[in-house]
Amino acid sequence: MIREWTDSTIKRFLKENRGQGEGATYKAWLQVQDIASQGRSTRIYSHKSQRVIHLLSDLQLYYFYLLEFDNQVKTVKEQYPLLDFYEQNIQLDEKLSGKLFNSKTNVPHVLTVTYLVTRGNENNVPYLEARVIKNSSELEKKATIDRLELMRRYFEKKDIDFGIVTEKEIDKLFARNIGWVLTAYDITDYPEIVGNFVYLKEDILELLKSKNYTFYHIFSRLEKSYQLQDGMGLILFKHLLATKQIRMDMYKKIELTNKIASYNIQQVKLGGENHAISS
Repeated sequence: MIREWTDSTIKRFLKENRGQGEGATYKAWLQVQDIASQGRSTRIYSHKSQRVIHLLSDLQLYYFYLLEFDNQVKTVKEQYPLLDFYEQNIQLDEKLSGKLFNSKTNVPHVLTVTYLVTRGNENNVPYLEARVIKNSSELEKKATIDRLELMRRYFEKKDIDFGIVTEKEIDKLFARNIGWVLTAYDITDYPEIVGNFVYLKEDILELLKSKNYTFYHIFSRLEKSYQLQDGMGLILFKHLLATKQIRMDMYKKIELTNKIASYNIQQVKLGGENHAISS
């Protein structure tokens, strides 16, 4: 854990290529083992970025789920350092300039933004946006506000959209539901599903048309028909949601003992055409 920033720490991070690379080769400037986080720190695999993501709070994790599930998002860089801040010739008054260095050691602060996100517009042309994830209570601290102002000016200089996201802008139930389905994004460890995937998908879609069935009833019938292990029906269902082959109302609490009628489950056809399979 880093107790105090020193020149040697910064040099070590640069030598380790922290804050550099693209896609699967990017390395977060701050990693889980480096600092004491607020809340639970998490290492989690991103299928979009094809690498392990380092997150330092539950709120960062919830926002990661939203990004990972967003069709427009191509890749993310978490804990992204503004290493070229001093090269931007940003006009600062004496007060803000003083925030750039540790008052005790005079070591320069490396400002980091929680996420630098690459998105695709309506024509699939990539563009960047920067997001800082903070609890709203932190925005009452003067030091935090000053750092955010420094970052705002940096991204304004680079013509990159900059924003602050707090717990007030994140639907935690929706985010948790996304996290729940993403655990089954990769099913390569389930050969009994992979080997019969086409037939299993066809049958579960047919079963989902029966609006008075509960989730458990559907999964149980599927497992018995194919002699699958218990739980395989649920994994298949979550996989179809995670990979956008079906969709449902994810803003509701998902209770597997509930009837499926209230979740508005839809099959997603190739080309974007949706067909309701439950009403």
